[in-house]
Amino acid sequence: MRYPEEILRPLISLPEGEGECWKWTGKIHKTTGYGNKTLGGKTVLAHRWVYTIFNGYITDGMVIDHKCGVRSCVNPSHLEEVTQQENCRRGAGTKLTQNQAREIKTALQNIEWGGRGRLAKKYNVSAALISDIKYGRAWADIKPSPKTSDKE
Repeated sequence: MRYPEEILRPLISLPEGEGECWKWTGKIHKTTGYGNKTLGGKTVLAHRWVYTIFNGYITDGMVIDHKCGVRSCVNPSHLEEVTQQENCRRGAGTKLTQNQAREIKTALQNIEWGGRGRLAKKYNVSAALISDIKYGRAWADIKPSPKTSDKE
């Protein structure tokens, strides 16, 4: 039986230091930057393949996130099984933190006319995103802060 290290050695560039990225040296998709591996005539994402070798099958509905942010990295310690929603939130294009989303949801409970536009400006996002948050199309799993009583 061949060990994972033997299978991977020709396909990755191992770093000098421990804990650094393992760069995929096989095929890299020109647009996405993800490594590819052909298995049984099918192309799979290299990081998903390596994750499976070290950690077993990926749970249905889950994706593999690169905690290091390097798409060509296949270091198993840099890969984490997460929901697609969480993976998107961790991406470079995410503009809000969970705390900011919670603040917006809390503010939306008592919003007045024109308030969405002010919130969008305050958080440097679009008014459409504020509406998506209000109607549960974005950040649906984040709950507003509990209402605080005006009385002491």
